[in-house]
Amino acid sequence: MITLVGVAHVINLKSYIERIIQEENPDIVAVELDYGRYVALTTKQEGEMPYFYRKMAEMQRSISKMFGTEAGSEMITAVQIARVLEKEVAFIDMDSQKIIERIRKNMGLWEKIKFYFSIIFTPFVGRKITEKEVKNIINYEEMYIEEIRKKYPGLARALFDDREDFMARNLISLNQEKKILAFVGDGHLKGLKKRIPEARVVHLRDMIKNSISFSYTIST
Repeated sequence: MITLVGVAHVINLKSYIERIIQEENPDIVAVELDYGRYVALTTKQEGEMPYFYRKMAEMQRSISKMFGTEAGSEMITAVQIARVLEKEVAFIDMDSQKIIERIRKNMGLWEKIKFYFSIIFTPFVGRKITEKEVKNIINYEEMYIEEIRKKYPGLARALFDDREDFMARNLISLNQEKKILAFVGDGHLKGLKKRIPEARVVHLRDMIKNSISFSYTIST
């Protein structure tokens, strides 16, 4: 049985992650990282990446700082807790360099130019992002993703479609007789659910709403 848990890469969900792993008691904890990216996050090292990809990472760090956490901390937390509880850990995401190669390959020159001057990220440049703006992105995440798909189909293929194909194959290849708890970005839930229809889903928005007493909604 596979359970997909949608998390935000910029919001501190450590307590939720700890409790859901303990309550679900999976055999395998899977995370939306490749091993190289995990090492980079835990050693604070960053590899070479295209300008626009780097700017997106900088925006994530800016939001993370506002919430008192670090980008990627939710995945590191999941790995650390899994190891303390002696659970098997699976790194299911595509290698970061392959993602970068696919971005370069899929995006044509005109699409790159449009992206550079896009108004999607312009409001966040040069100023502190408000909590309200971040919550709006979370609440209307599917709308933002669809907007990206329409304006930047090559980028969307690399960041969403190709990676979701890759992650779904990795999850399916794990021992299906074992209980698998997979932590992925909330924006990937829809695509992964489409590729793994039998998977259970825990939504980030339910985790945030139930901030006093821990409970969550599972959709099938």
